[in-house]
Amino acid sequence: MVAGLSEAPPLPHSVDVLRERRQFIMHNVLAAGGTCGAGLFGLVLQAIVSHQFRPAEYGEAFAVFSFFTILTLPAYGFGNVIAWSTSRDRASNLDNAQRESGALLRVTNLRLLLTGTLIALAFIAAAPLVATFLHVPSSFVILGALGLPFLLAAPPLLAVLQGEERWVSWSVVSMAVAGSRVVCVIAFVIPFGVSGMLLGISVAAALVYVGLLAMVWSRLSHRGRRCGWRRHWRLLVLSLASAVAVSVAMGSDVVMVQHFFGAQAGGQFSSVAVITRTMFFVMGSVGSVLFPKIAARHATARSTRAIVASSVAIAVLGSVAGLIAFSIGGHVILQYFSGRAYEGGAGYIGWYAVGMPLLAAVTMLTQTQQSLSDLGMLWVLIPGTLLKPALILFFHQSLLVVSLMSDISIGVLLFALAVRYLIWERRRMRAILGRNNPGTPDDQRTPMALDPAWITS
Repeated sequence: MVAGLSEAPPLPHSVDVLRERRQFIMHNVLAAGGTCGAGLFGLVLQAIVSHQFRPAEYGEAFAVFSFFTILTLPAYGFGNVIAWSTSRDRASNLDNAQRESGALLRVTNLRLLLTGTLIALAFIAAAPLVATFLHVPSSFVILGALGLPFLLAAPPLLAVLQGEERWVSWSVVSMAVAGSRVVCVIAFVIPFGVSGMLLGISVAAALVYVGLLAMVWSRLSHRGRRCGWRRHWRLLVLSLASAVAVSVAMGSDVVMVQHFFGAQAGGQFSSVAVITRTMFFVMGSVGSVLFPKIAARHATARSTRAIVASSVAIAVLGSVAGLIAFSIGGHVILQYFSGRAYEGGAGYIGWYAVGMPLLAAVTMLTQTQQSLSDLGMLWVLIPGTLLKPALILFFHQSLLVVSLMSDISIGVLLFALAVRYLIWERRRMRAILGRNNPGTPDDQRTPMALDPAWITS
């Protein structure tokens, strides 16, 4: 009996669970370090520009930047496809994974670069019309459009590091993106004034793109099998819809405030938005770590409930902390990072901060459900995308009301996605258990292949 006990094998499942937990925490720490560093550079840039110019001038430049950010954030949807494909290939140990993901990356990079160039030329031609809507000089629109090709093509390149879970490199690049903006904006603001802010951001986007291109060139130059978007069209549609929903939820209020309230109030609101968005990007690091792990768990038919619940809980706690911190220290924070001319935003900065971590949680849930390739999620994403601008359109009596409408719209979208996730995760696990139950007849077992569409078939 003693000999039998001594020969008992260890518990590999428990060891794997503990190892995954430690790895999940460590990866979150590394990613958070990169996003915190990037956020710090963003605050430095905010302090430099806002102290240098009046709120009206800053509001005009930032409104243009937010407008083009809404256009370029959907590129992260293509990045999600790259990260998803890379992480699933790693989890599945496929021999041709590198060749296939490299081919997909090459196609995506080329098409986004060309598309961004065409869109930029269109906006340069239509600069007077866009400038009239935003109440800004036409030159601002032209300078902002110059960076569009690079802002669109860069996210899939960065997603390679995410999919490979190279979080040290990912963090360094994230800080380099924000740091290059600080350097380039300072270099161009001195000779060109407020328009140099937009020119600096465009030049920084080009430099970052070239650097990322050099980092992943071995994948782009590898001439393996051909691979396009067709086999990933479900995931791509959901990724683009999710990216559009997040970009509209993040930037539509800045553009609408600039339109309804004018440059002075728009400048103050822009300052509030920039400062509180650091919470979105810090919490977004949790989502960046979560996404490839979710893809790997889906590929190996494991539950995602624990890590998703932990990630969303972190975001909710961040929302409460943001409300308290910014409500108490709003005056000091705005005065320190923006200047006394922007202190008018202290009355609503706490409530605006509530929505930023919740928006990061929205990103987590959308990315979690993308691997299931369920197009039914569009019934949540499409109304969720339209809700925020619709609420602000009807309720914009003050900037505090605008901030509350932003929080309500994000909260409603988060709740709807959470309910849908719980329903589909329960259905997925039941299907997996039915497949693995030896007592289930073969003709009643749910198919479970590496193709993510199995859950909807």
